[in-house]
Amino acid sequence: MILRYVLQSMRRRPAETIAAAVSVALTVAFLILLGSFTAQTGARLTLRAAERLPVDWQVQVTPGSDPAVAATALREVPGLLGFRAVDYAKVPGLSSASSDAGTHTTGAAYVVSVPDDYRSFAPGEIRPLVGAAGGVILQQQTASNLGAGPGTTVTVLGARRTAQIAGVADLPNADSFFQVVGAPSGSGASAPPDNVVLVSPAQFTTLTAGATVVHQFHVRLDRATLPTDPAKAADEVTRRANHLVAAVAGGALIGDNLGTSLSAAREDATYARLLVLLLGVPGLLLAGVVTALVVSLRNDRQHRDLTLLRLRGVSPRRAAILIGGTALLDGLLGAAIGAGAALLAPRFGAYGNPSAGWLAAGALAGTLLALATELAPLAGTLRGSSPTVQAGVNPLPSTRPPLALRLGLDGLLLAGSAIVFWLTARGGYQVVVVPEGVPVASVNYAALLAPALAWPGLALLIWRVTVLTLNRPARTPAADRNGRMPDLRHDVVRRRRVRIARGVTGLAIAVAVTVSAAVFTHTYDQQARLDTALTVGSDVAVTLPPDNTTGLDPAIAAVPGATAVEQVSHRLVYVGPDLQDLYGIDAATVGRAAPLQDAFTPGSSIKSTLGRLAATTDGALLSQETLHDYQLHTGDLVQLRLKDAGGAYRTVRFHVVGVITEFATAPRDSFVVANRSYVASATGLSAVQTLLVRTDRPASVSGAIRAPAAALVNDITAPRVAVPSASGLAAGSLSGLSRLALAFGILLAAASAGLVLVVGAAQRRRSTTALAVLGASTRQRAGFLWTEARALTIAGVIGGLIAAAVIAAELIKVLNGIFDPPPQHPAVPWTFVGAVLLAVGTSAAFATALATRWAGRVDPSRLRDL
Repeated sequence: MILRYVLQSMRRRPAETIAAAVSVALTVAFLILLGSFTAQTGARLTLRAAERLPVDWQVQVTPGSDPAVAATALREVPGLLGFRAVDYAKVPGLSSASSDAGTHTTGAAYVVSVPDDYRSFAPGEIRPLVGAAGGVILQQQTASNLGAGPGTTVTVLGARRTAQIAGVADLPNADSFFQVVGAPSGSGASAPPDNVVLVSPAQFTTLTAGATVVHQFHVRLDRATLPTDPAKAADEVTRRANHLVAAVAGGALIGDNLGTSLSAAREDATYARLLVLLLGVPGLLLAGVVTALVVSLRNDRQHRDLTLLRLRGVSPRRAAILIGGTALLDGLLGAAIGAGAALLAPRFGAYGNPSAGWLAAGALAGTLLALATELAPLAGTLRGSSPTVQAGVNPLPSTRPPLALRLGLDGLLLAGSAIVFWLTARGGYQVVVVPEGVPVASVNYAALLAPALAWPGLALLIWRVTVLTLNRPARTPAADRNGRMPDLRHDVVRRRRVRIARGVTGLAIAVAVTVSAAVFTHTYDQQARLDTALTVGSDVAVTLPPDNTTGLDPAIAAVPGATAVEQVSHRLVYVGPDLQDLYGIDAATVGRAAPLQDAFTPGSSIKSTLGRLAATTDGALLSQETLHDYQLHTGDLVQLRLKDAGGAYRTVRFHVVGVITEFATAPRDSFVVANRSYVASATGLSAVQTLLVRTDRPASVSGAIRAPAAALVNDITAPRVAVPSASGLAAGSLSGLSRLALAFGILLAAASAGLVLVVGAAQRRRSTTALAVLGASTRQRAGFLWTEARALTIAGVIGGLIAAAVIAAELIKVLNGIFDPPPQHPAVPWTFVGAVLLAVGTSAAFATALATRWAGRVDPSRLRDL
């Protein structure tokens, strides 16, 4: 009997079953993909943190210890891929002589012994530029200082030995390659040496005779054996390092590059979880609400069916099984369709393959949702005594507002949200803090109360405003010559104001969830592009090492497609004992090619700051950190030391004209910006080390530039400039979540618009039938539906856009640490917003048109419902 009842119910009303199954499938697919995304994000962050490292550990043998002991202990490290011996020796300097260029001598230099297979062992550590990849190799800056190239003979001062240069190479990871192993946490990175020569182990002993040698082993680990979570992976690497230190009994120190990189990824993983919580969970809840709306379409009919079953003597348990069988069928069909859609989704987007655990969890959640939604409204009838016929008649809609509105909960929630937001926004707040050297990330979840309180507060406020607006007094009845019955339609809307307000609130929240997520992700994408442009310098940049004396000719960038070229002098400068980067610019014109924002100059606009710099010949812009550390203020005199044309450091006087936090190609901590002409005249060195090129075709322009061999040409589209943002998520974590949230969001917004109208029409089927019996035409009956649809759609869209603006502003401020640099204002994706509004309008019109066509039918079955 049960199976027959369920199958007959599906056969008689297939549209209800299909609609319920599709809505359940939408929720199931969203849950599966969101859960799988969350699980896979940690693995992606761990992989990304590790893959950019050519060497995982640098194990340095302590003075007086035996390198062989450390090598033996290394072979016992779990997950070891291999290691290579690398020796360092500091010599007094290098010298080269030629008939045309004369004699050049450098200051202190490093001679480094690398095995012949080191380049294949640690790809990316050494990048050949000119000449052979093996033999005696000069670092790019050293070759420039010596005026040397392949074939040049160089003398190593101290040992007085000579070597013939085979090639010139760049060391992209020189900071870690020459790190001070065992330096205390928080001491900061030391500047890599300017003069380096790489040699084979056979030549190293001869060239460094008499010098102190530092023995290191460069180690690579099997990263596939590490946990997928960055924090757990960092802990595992640290434990292995500690075990090795204990095994050699103090005979070695470890520079844990991998552990440091993984520890930095803890912040990324924390932000990823917060993004799922703030962007994904609201969409998931909305999907559940839409599913409940669709499934509830059959609640009235099931209430009447249940009443008839009870009147005929069916026990409550038997009746619950019969009704529950239909709900179970809806849930199982929806779970199957949703799981199938989730399995197919990776073929159409970067969603990742769903795991078996999330497939099972999604299917179970969808089935339980269908059962709960269909059976919960009938619980009272199932528990009570046998109902009467009158109990099966729908009562008039209530006009009493819900308890939350009567208590003023909307005002309390919004006031709480405003207070939390004010506390968060009043200065320099970060919701995620990862102190250096501390193995945990600190998250102040109290800051998330601002959007968490704003969501229900705005929903209730929209409900309240809608009820108040629709409850306005009716106008004085007027003659109705066209039979449009405007007064009666207004009165019907007024009587149904609570139910309409519920639909308006659902539609508004659907629009708000989708649009706020779109604004947040669009703002993030804009800042990520700016971050990339800042790292490169412009759309295209040609760079030489700092203090390079050969310089760049701007004519090399005069290629088709280049719209502006700016010259930047990149120098190294001592601010007290600190070595910083100095950028000499043409302040009046640098904005033609360099990305600039007012956020770069706190307390002022970038235009006025650069104007003051241009007006002050010896002016300088310093970072906030430098101003604080040296107690400097605007107008103060500061003396900096720069290299002159002869390579000696010279004191140059500057006056502070402002503060700057970001600049093209500059590091994120401390740097100086000054006038290029003044730097050139003060040091006697006018060479330009950087060319910034503005273009709409970065790839083709960078390919057309013929730069010197020692220069690097980069553009914002090159794979090697996939720059992570402040939280490291630019490589795909947020983009995957945004595609998921926005794709489902636009579907849910459109579904909400159509479904609330369909539900409203279903609730009014008796009244429309009664109007037909009383002689109302099809057009007149349709007018009631169109009036309600117009009020609901307009109010829902307006309320949704206002709520989206509030939520997006709070999300951007609360998660300010994910942006680098911080945005000046939210970026609105108007095209996407237009698409959402078009989808909502189209869905509402289509649903209302179907409802009016349905309302035009009057048959015996509907007359029986009266």
